[in-house]
Amino acid sequence: MPRNRPRGRRARPRGLAAFAPDAASTFFRSPDAPGLKRAKFFVGLILLPLCWALLETFVVLLRADTLVGNYWKSREFAFFGLGTVLWLVLYIFLRCRAMMWLYVAGHELTHALFVLIFRGKVTKLHISDSGGHILTNRTNFLISLSPYFFPFYSAVLILAWTLLSWVVADQAQPDPVWLYGGIGFTWTFHLCFTLRMLRGEQPDLDQNGRLFSLAVIFAANVLLLGAMLVVASPSATFGGFFATLWENLRTFGPRFTESVRELYSFLDF
Repeated sequence: MPRNRPRGRRARPRGLAAFAPDAASTFFRSPDAPGLKRAKFFVGLILLPLCWALLETFVVLLRADTLVGNYWKSREFAFFGLGTVLWLVLYIFLRCRAMMWLYVAGHELTHALFVLIFRGKVTKLHISDSGGHILTNRTNFLISLSPYFFPFYSAVLILAWTLLSWVVADQAQPDPVWLYGGIGFTWTFHLCFTLRMLRGEQPDLDQNGRLFSLAVIFAANVLLLGAMLVVASPSATFGGFFATLWENLRTFGPRFTESVRELYSFLDF
């Protein structure tokens, strides 16, 4: 959460508290913060149909290109599933403070990465297994919410794999199924800790309002999953994905109205 500049004083770096499960943090609040939160609340309401349409589109894609298309029988899908299961076993039975430190590190580094993307400066980075924060001169809702939809370690893995493939381009290429297994492992790591953090009090979410934050996080994660599936599937295309998304959005109003009418008729004894 940003610390706003005190009036009549020299500008100071703003702090972004990314993760504070054990202790609440106190921040300066700008006078217009409540108004911005109300505006974001209404934007969050507007985003709800988009979230539903994205979920419908992803389910259609998953069924058509993974189940019906037999992609689930491929080695790539199997290794992705193995990576997912391996992380779940570790998370359920061998959870430790080192895992929390890794999550906080990825969380704070994601904040820092998005600050740099938006041409800001990071003046301090604090990481521990009980919490962390960065100090920056710039913040916005994408910087605040980025760790909840950007799988940092999956991105690092993909970058490292790309560099490795480039270095050994003239030799035997590594089997890509290991990349799918690693993505399954790291993305499930991201998902488990994201869900865990969303259940508690998070300054990142409170800064932008819960409804707006959760809508953005949900939509971004489903878009990411859809993109991953399109890239991995031999038959899915981005054109087909967005065409289905547009159709679901276009027909959302009539379908929602019809559902409300059916529910009303059912409840009207």
